[in-house]
Amino acid sequence: MKLNKKPYFIVVSLILFLVFSFTPACRRVSTEITEAKEDIAEEEITEEIEEEEILKEAEDVEKTAEAEVPVLIKLDEIQEQYSLEFRQYLESLEKNYLENVLDDDNEIKKEYDLFEWRNIFFRDEIIFTAEKDIFPDEWYDPEIYAKAESLSEGEIERSKNIIMATLDKYPIGVLKDNLKSVYVLKSMNFFGVDYGGTYFETRVYVVNDGVDMGYSDVNIEKTFHQEFSSILLRNYGYIFDDPGWRQINPAGFEYFDEVTGGAGAIKEGKASQEFNPESHERGFLYQYAESTLENDFNSFAENIFMGDEDFFKTVEQYEKLEMKLNMIIGFYKALNPQFTIEYFKGI
Repeated sequence: MKLNKKPYFIVVSLILFLVFSFTPACRRVSTEITEAKEDIAEEEITEEIEEEEILKEAEDVEKTAEAEVPVLIKLDEIQEQYSLEFRQYLESLEKNYLENVLDDDNEIKKEYDLFEWRNIFFRDEIIFTAEKDIFPDEWYDPEIYAKAESLSEGEIERSKNIIMATLDKYPIGVLKDNLKSVYVLKSMNFFGVDYGGTYFETRVYVVNDGVDMGYSDVNIEKTFHQEFSSILLRNYGYIFDDPGWRQINPAGFEYFDEVTGGAGAIKEGKASQEFNPESHERGFLYQYAESTLENDFNSFAENIFMGDEDFFKTVEQYEKLEMKLNMIIGFYKALNPQFTIEYFKGI
């Protein structure tokens, strides 16, 4: 009797198929289980990290609150002794500086004196009338022949607000030591030329003939920064590296109107203040900056106080401009540590 091997072969084949099919499946299941465990572990680690971060933030908030308590107590005392307005002024100061002030009653008194000076200045020393004695006597001589018109009554309130906001960008100590009066006038004329701004010793003069005539808030503020920077340059010229600044200029370059201080440039129509790449390549912001070193310096001063992101981006594209920017920031920082590049970019 012959043995029928066919059914036996089929059974063995089926068993082998099931074995080899089941092994990968087991492996897949095992892999999936492992991955699931890893995911769970990762989620648990993430949760632990998040919990730690939350706890740390809570601790930081608690520490900050604890640190602020003495400051708030001291500010309450100052408000009672002086005034709410003085407290608000102190609260506007940089945090570390404020804490140093609050640690010393003499420093508090100094800050109050500055605060009082600021209030008196804003009340009495922003002037809108063109009286005979607003300029030094020699400016009325035939050669200069100074003339001015009082500000239009409708522009007084706007002008005062512009100047007050502008002055608040400077530490009061810098203003007190270098500025006695600000004149805002309808027009000024010297040497037969209309001027938008000028200065003398501790006085700054700016023109405002209305928005329709091009005297926007921005233009008026820029003019102040220009003229006040000249006062600072004259008073602290020993800080400024004149030779270093000149070395940035193209080889053999000479400012073309040092003799008249820019008046000649205005008369000859060479006083454009429009930014242009050709000037930038040479190390100047615009044409008028090439007339005198002072006007070159002014061109940066009027812009750094405006917090204009496009200005800083432009300067950073040109090596010579960036070198001058760093020099002028260094000059202002020497006057007061508040004047950092971060400060100017954040205005």
